[in-house]
Amino acid sequence: MRMALDAAWGFGRIGQAGAGAIGALMLGAALAGPAAAQAPAGYSFASPPSAEANRVYGVNHKTGEMSVCQFERPAGSFAGITRCFTRGDGAGAQADGNYDLVPTRFAGETGIFRVNRDTGEMSICYVRDAPQAGGKNDPILLCTPPAK
Repeated sequence: MRMALDAAWGFGRIGQAGAGAIGALMLGAALAGPAAAQAPAGYSFASPPSAEANRVYGVNHKTGEMSVCQFERPAGSFAGITRCFTRGDGAGAQADGNYDLVPTRFAGETGIFRVNRDTGEMSICYVRDAPQAGGKNDPILLCTPPAK
């Protein structure tokens, strides 16, 4: 049975040279593992728990820079659009770290927590109408200062 599975997956008998190469690869992966785990890359995405919030937040794992977008269908339009909000206070890049997003369980919450897993600091990020010139309000993404 084992030989049949090995053959099905393309594994054959491994000679001593092959076993040595595999051992070297495994040792390299074991040594690189902790370093790779400490070097966050990419982004995380999460939604707030509110059934009224049509938003997805994103965070850059390394810089903590936030983004948020939502779906909208303009009146009279057949197709929808993705609307992303301008970053305001606290939503830009932070000190390098290991950032992630954590939603609360509060059903009315439309924001999300940005957490730095290295320092334990947290801030809440949310969309808020901000007064603009001419009396107009534009929604922007804001984040509170980090705290623990």
